[in-house]
Amino acid sequence: MKLTKFKSMKKIILTALVAASSLCASAQVWMGGSLGFQSVSPKVGDSNTTFSLAPTVGYTLDENWDLAISIKYENMGDVLKGAEKDAFSVEPFARYTFAKAGIASFYVDGGFSYGVTNYEGGGDATKFTIGLRPGVKVSLSDKVDLAASLGWFGYKNVKDDYDAFGLNVDNTALNFGMYWKF
Repeated sequence: MKLTKFKSMKKIILTALVAASSLCASAQVWMGGSLGFQSVSPKVGDSNTTFSLAPTVGYTLDENWDLAISIKYENMGDVLKGAEKDAFSVEPFARYTFAKAGIASFYVDGGFSYGVTNYEGGGDATKFTIGLRPGVKVSLSDKVDLAASLGWFGYKNVKDDYDAFGLNVDNTALNFGMYWKF
């Protein structure tokens, strides 16, 4: 009887593995992300340096839709609070490609993020955002894409600090990334 259960379980596991491998064979999984560095030296006050790292994993559903998640880490010297801070956030999003022209594709990302910022010397703040971010993707090959997004339209809440709603289309909202398709 135990041998029969083992054979039955073996068949179930084998069937699940075959189904998963066929799904992955037809799936378009991609990964990449962004890396950032900025140093600001104001005429008055301390300099401010920011480093960010945001690996991203995505899944292409069809030629127009992708689902993805990014985990972002930032380390920044905060001029206003006079201390260093570390920020972590989780940012799931859906990407809709609405136009293609040769190797270029134009898209809009819609998603949200939730994160925590820890200040040096104690204290922390939670942040929630929801919004849209337009961008362009250039396919360098069948496996490599460069992407750039400019701007952000949405809502941001930093607990016990501020709420913001609006449109941001300046160079501080410019992001570049590179993605590899599997």
